[in-house]
Amino acid sequence: MGKDKSLIREENGVTYKRAKTWHIALAMMTGAGQMAFYLLMNGATYIGNSNFGILVAVTGLIITGSRLLDGITDPVIAFFLERFNSRFGKVRFSIMFGWLLMAIATTLMCNIGAKLSLTGAAGITFFVLCYVIYIIGYTFVSIAGQINMNILTNDPKQRPTIGVWSTAYSYLVPMIMSVVASAVILPRFNNIQGTEYFATYNVVVILVSLFFYILACIGIAPYDIPENFEGIKKDGETDEKPSFKDMLALIKENKELQRFIMAATSDKLAQTIGSAAVVSTMLNGIMLGSMAISSILSALAMLPSIIFAIIGAKIAGKQGSRKVMIDWTKNCIGLNIAFAVYLLFTPTTLVGTVFGGNLSTGAVLMAITYVLFTFGNNAMKMVVSVSTSAFRMDVVDYEMDRSGKYMPATVSATYSFIDKIVSSFGATIATLMIGLIGYTTTAPQQGDPLTFSVRVMTVILLIGFPIVGWICTLLAMKNSELTYHKMEEIQKSIGEKKKAAMGQ
Repeated sequence: MGKDKSLIREENGVTYKRAKTWHIALAMMTGAGQMAFYLLMNGATYIGNSNFGILVAVTGLIITGSRLLDGITDPVIAFFLERFNSRFGKVRFSIMFGWLLMAIATTLMCNIGAKLSLTGAAGITFFVLCYVIYIIGYTFVSIAGQINMNILTNDPKQRPTIGVWSTAYSYLVPMIMSVVASAVILPRFNNIQGTEYFATYNVVVILVSLFFYILACIGIAPYDIPENFEGIKKDGETDEKPSFKDMLALIKENKELQRFIMAATSDKLAQTIGSAAVVSTMLNGIMLGSMAISSILSALAMLPSIIFAIIGAKIAGKQGSRKVMIDWTKNCIGLNIAFAVYLLFTPTTLVGTVFGGNLSTGAVLMAITYVLFTFGNNAMKMVVSVSTSAFRMDVVDYEMDRSGKYMPATVSATYSFIDKIVSSFGATIATLMIGLIGYTTTAPQQGDPLTFSVRVMTVILLIGFPIVGWICTLLAMKNSELTYHKMEEIQKSIGEKKKAAMGQ
């Protein structure tokens, strides 16, 4: 691979390692496999109830509590992976071991557990243990997917394109799997999401995810080699694996990682609040008058979102991820201020009447305007998302230049740990906020009266919190040094230090 000139690009005295496009496309299928399992486990409430007799409320508490465990497993597994090597590679081992754990966990839940007739405390204990195994497996694959991004390429023009493939899979896999589940599997069991349905669905998910993960291993194989995980050796010493002390130093001393975490987690919390089920109901069911709008626009938005992911990758490749994050975050704020005005001061209920056959000029114009705002919002967020993903890779290289340690798993796990804890409060915040306008004993429902307080609270949750998150992003990135030119200097510095360590 090192002698293939097509995988090398030189610019301003810096030599960049590139990856073949088909390698990137296959390697990022780790996300496709994860999405298949994620969609299955979206039905965990039904699985717990039908297979183990667990009350829906209790299952909800178990799933909520699992997010804390999910965050804790990230740094623990990252520490293991940073120090792990095998003849089968670091990433490939992590992918397949993670798949094995998830497959065992879901099989115990969906296929074997139901036959054991476990109920009460025994059923809850069995379900919790299975869920813990699932979370550990999911974390292995998740961190492997993040490591992929760094070892595939360090070329700033190519790195942002990795996010495009992730985006495409995140849209396509749910769409395909949802059709398979609802149109093929579910009708076989009288449209009842029960034991037999989940047993069959689980087998399909295991096979489909295995297919994706095998392809991912094929794609990453040429890059999943020890030399791509080496740090910078000092004074002729052997390359030491990152220690726990090194990991703590990374969190404490790497200012760029701190800025990234502040920017990314504030956005994630805000988006989690805005995407809560109660907010969707208030927007689509009450303000617009039709819950069908959400599902229809989600399907229609797939292609524009992928297109803008590609556009965002191109821009980030030319301008650097930091600049694109800042510029397009500002664009998001501007567009959403206009969107807030539209939602607050126009007859939004006309949008829903279009689906009931009202094709008056006013209704059609309102609907077109809403669609344009929605698509524009998704497009701009997609550009920010792609550049944010690329910036995380820049942070890994910045750390290697700063400390000599190569720690992609730790950078990803640190962000993921904080992100999962912070974002877990999203639904709770949304629920508490709507309690201020009277929804204390009941949840919002389609057809509820559109009061001024409902309109204002919907805008606060849907747009207000994201704007606050974007402002936090701008404040965090304002002092970041990782510009396009700075990353050139970092890559050049890393290359020179490695040559010096080898005595060249």
